[in-house]
Amino acid sequence: MARPKERFCKRGHDTEEVGRIRKGYCKTCAEGGPYGPPRKHKPYSLEWERARVQRWLEIVKAEPLEKRQATTARTKEFESRYQRLEASLPTPVDA
Repeated sequence: MARPKERFCKRGHDTEEVGRIRKGYCKTCAEGGPYGPPRKHKPYSLEWERARVQRWLEIVKAEPLEKRQATTARTKEFESRYQRLEASLPTPVDA
């Protein structure tokens, strides 16, 4: 005998109202695939990607990463450079 279906999915949707798909997932959760809500694709342009790569090369050329460092120190340096990159180029959505 099959196990009775739960009324609410794990994300809290009332499955008696929205229904379920064949595999048992809530219809609302299954809109973007079986594991969650729809994913939103960011429409980045090729020009923006090129500008981002160029800016990253400028940052690394000005201050190269040291090769002889502990992983944690290198990670901190990389994060500071990445934050500079993010601050210097707004995303196309922001622009």
